[in-house]
Amino acid sequence: MNKTAALNTHRLHCLDWLRVIAIGVLMLYHTAMVYVPDWGFHYKNPLDSDHIKSLMLLTSPWRMGLLWLVSGIALAYMCNSHNVLKLVVKRTNQILLPLLIGVLFIVPLQLFAQMKQAGEMPLNFVGFVYAFFIQPQQYFVNYSSGIWPRFDVNHLWFLRSLWRFSMVLILISPIIKIDNAIKVTDWLSSRITYLLPLFLIPIFIIEWQLEGELVREYYGFVLLFLGFTLGARSAFWQTLIQHSRLLCILCILAMVALQIGFIEIWQTGLHQTNKRLALVINCIYILNKILPLFAILALSYQFLNKPNKTITQLNPFVFPLYILHQSIIIIVAYMASNGHVVLLKAPEYQLWINLVLTPLLCVILLLLISKFNSLRMCFGMRFKDNVDPYRSWQLSLLVLMICAPMIYKLV
Repeated sequence: MNKTAALNTHRLHCLDWLRVIAIGVLMLYHTAMVYVPDWGFHYKNPLDSDHIKSLMLLTSPWRMGLLWLVSGIALAYMCNSHNVLKLVVKRTNQILLPLLIGVLFIVPLQLFAQMKQAGEMPLNFVGFVYAFFIQPQQYFVNYSSGIWPRFDVNHLWFLRSLWRFSMVLILISPIIKIDNAIKVTDWLSSRITYLLPLFLIPIFIIEWQLEGELVREYYGFVLLFLGFTLGARSAFWQTLIQHSRLLCILCILAMVALQIGFIEIWQTGLHQTNKRLALVINCIYILNKILPLFAILALSYQFLNKPNKTITQLNPFVFPLYILHQSIIIIVAYMASNGHVVLLKAPEYQLWINLVLTPLLCVILLLLISKFNSLRMCFGMRFKDNVDPYRSWQLSLLVLMICAPMIYKLV
């Protein structure tokens, strides 16, 4: 068996590491978003300091890109072990049932805190719940709907887009698997001079031609597609390892340039008056969307591609943690801001309290979820003893019917 074929049939243990790393980075980033000045978020209590922005810029450009790449690689492995129809049903249930649970019961917690801070919710939490589910009146007219009126996806937009894009890739997977397509993929993966433009050119086009949410959506699709087509090929990983030192140097240079550009151009407002400087800093930011990902993939494959008991135990909790974490961050911030302890009202103390309480509350909730198979399935986990809930066609059909209204809206 050649190296390419071997990689297609063997588990990439580094993906488990990358999932855990990605959710950790995302939790820290979303926690900081509550306290960073100027940058918009659902709930704010900003610190009187801009230094936190510089720290966030270390991960801001690529944090979601890592999730997209890992998801694309994982999907490629799923396509190798399932037929198209079965995978469409299974992946739909795996993504949309947790999305439905999140939209109905998790995201509204953020909306309550956001509306209370904006002075647009005169009701207490019980009154808010009644209004949200039973009698909305005019309370929610200023809040966009992510799926249904007032039912927003919020940070779960990733799951909504992941399902849509995954369906496209699954349906075209037979084309990607033909011999000529594989030969082209291996050829493109064989040299770093091919790989870098393959990632960078589409991202530059997206940044320059699109605006708003379309940028993040198509950035995600490009990385999901490239992870799907390249991530299961041995040539891709061998090229990354071969040039790991170069990729790390380019990554460091890009990050340093971004920090300098942020301080000297963005913070001073020069990008608003000087078009050339604006172009320079935008190009640097785009490079930071891709180059760190190459370095991370190369280093993880080189040093982390081996089984680890702790990472294996943590991996099933990544999906439910993604669903829960932002609502917990915001609720902790809201309760601290509106409590009776004067000391907790200072953002400096709140930040540290949130960094401690959010992981603690997440652990408690995750342990509770893990005790019941019904909750495990609702949050995208396998049953106890690592049993796939969707091996039963009856359960698969039932969940598909439950998700049918959401499928209709998303399609």
